[in-house]
Amino acid sequence: MRRLGLIIFIANWLPADQLHKQEIRTELIVRDVHGKPLKPFPKTKPSVLFFTTFDCPVANKMVPEIRRITQTYKGKVAFTLVYADPQTTKNELATHQKDFSLTEITSVLDNKHHLVKSTGAEVTPEAVIVNKGKIVYRGRINNYYEDFGKPRRVITQHDLRNAIDAVLANKKVPTPKGESIGCYIPKLK
Repeated sequence: MRRLGLIIFIANWLPADQLHKQEIRTELIVRDVHGKPLKPFPKTKPSVLFFTTFDCPVANKMVPEIRRITQTYKGKVAFTLVYADPQTTKNELATHQKDFSLTEITSVLDNKHHLVKSTGAEVTPEAVIVNKGKIVYRGRINNYYEDFGKPRRVITQHDLRNAIDAVLANKKVPTPKGESIGCYIPKLK
């Protein structure tokens, strides 16, 4: 266990070109928001995890694009919305899902940070693609925000969509062109 913690710590500092070497425990099972067991990293298709918190304004602005992406790639990719704030209550989560029309996306309350630690996610919104047991992408969804509190009028880079397209075409996944901008994932207490 101590070794796994060290690997996860080191993985957070890996350069983007070495990210592809970080392996994931594909047998990991978590529970979705309804208590049903879930394997977030299926072996049969790529998986995308969207890390979010119910109260991050940047993540909430990205919700329409998250819904569009899940519809565009439905059936080709397994999607999981990961609520990463360990203090989130089930009531807050249910309200957020209803208010933002997110009930159709498989969701997990990662209150013990199993998925946060496994993937090295640090910010919401942040997306992670796992394919064949390896992280092949971790970064922003697009360049809607050029800086915290500074949205663009026109989105010009669709990093996550480009990465998903590359995975589905068995091509090299491009690295994100910019860093994820949003709210830091709260630490476990």
